[in-house]
Amino acid sequence: MNRYVRLASVAVIALSFVSATQAEEAGKRRISLDQALAEAATLSPVLAARRASLEEAEARLITAETYPHNPELAIDGANREGGGDSSTDWAVRLTQPMEIGGQRGRRVARASADLDTAVAGFRREERLLAARVAAVFVESLRARELLDVERANAELVQSLADVAGKRFEAGDIPQIEVNLAQAQVGRAERSRRLARSAYDVACAALAEVVGLDPMHAPEPLGELALPPSTPAPVSELLAGALLHRSDLEALRSTIEAAQARIELARREVVPDLALQAFYGREDGTDRVLGGGVAIRIPLFNRNRGAIAEARASERRAASDHEAAELRVRREVVEARIRYEAAVDVTATLQENVVGTLEDNLSLLQRSFEAGKTGWAEVLVFRREFIDSRRAFVESLANVWLASVELDLAAGRSPVTAP
Repeated sequence: MNRYVRLASVAVIALSFVSATQAEEAGKRRISLDQALAEAATLSPVLAARRASLEEAEARLITAETYPHNPELAIDGANREGGGDSSTDWAVRLTQPMEIGGQRGRRVARASADLDTAVAGFRREERLLAARVAAVFVESLRARELLDVERANAELVQSLADVAGKRFEAGDIPQIEVNLAQAQVGRAERSRRLARSAYDVACAALAEVVGLDPMHAPEPLGELALPPSTPAPVSELLAGALLHRSDLEALRSTIEAAQARIELARREVVPDLALQAFYGREDGTDRVLGGGVAIRIPLFNRNRGAIAEARASERRAASDHEAAELRVRREVVEARIRYEAAVDVTATLQENVVGTLEDNLSLLQRSFEAGKTGWAEVLVFRREFIDSRRAFVESLANVWLASVELDLAAGRSPVTAP
């Protein structure tokens, strides 16, 4: 019987050291968070769409920088008859509209501000994508660690069931205890299979957010651990967020674009000149050379509607920016609070729960060797250990997710070393 007790105690001790991360399945690619971020920046269709929007804004700037009015060439001809004679008159006219109110400069200013808005929007989308990649990567690590726990649990339960069977054959325990052990094996296998499917789903989600084929989803490379450093104070995080958040930068550029639209609408009231030059022949012999100037008179349409609309757009953009600043401040404060809470909970769990259970493993081993503890008590302790390991994995993942949220709120790139 002592040999059976030693087998069970060895299985329990091995639970804290078994890790499926050491064995890589054949044909599976491993990818780190740095690699996932780099590939997402290149492959993500979401970022590609935002990049196309940026190119559209660049094209509009090219249009604004190009003089909009081309010269117009006209050829006139007429037949002259009188006094029994006929002749042909013809003339060539060249007309060139000229902007004299500085409209082109205002159009360039507006297009430049729109381009700045597009650039800031692209940078914001880059950070949002990086945050999504980091969060999904952490979720895949969480699923893998939970799968490791369930694998170790299944191995331990099977080992204890084998010991129970041998002890039944030796006449030490009744049949009902063997049946209970087999039921535990079935439940542990069910939990392992569910954890396996959850891990596969997490890997597929990781492939999708990176821009890879989910049919050939990579596996995450890395481990969950407490972050090595403490984040900056809230005041410093707030200052950095107000300075570096791309969504705030985009709103500031939107205000500048609205101001440029106001100036453009004002300048459009100034009429354009139309310079004309012509050359022709009359009566077949007389040559006519001359020029002219035409100007439209802004008598009815003085662009008041466009000016009022542009001013309203500026006020709306300013209000949106003010509201966004308040939202950013709230996001930073909330993210900092959640991060601190997650770190405190995880540190406490690591120190008071996991450490205590590992110490108890040694006590349980000595109790087994002395014949003072039965296998049913081992099962109870095993359940507590597994539940604690699950809670610890969940807590570690929550710390990293809170870190990703804090980095996004503060306008920083996500930490890439889980």
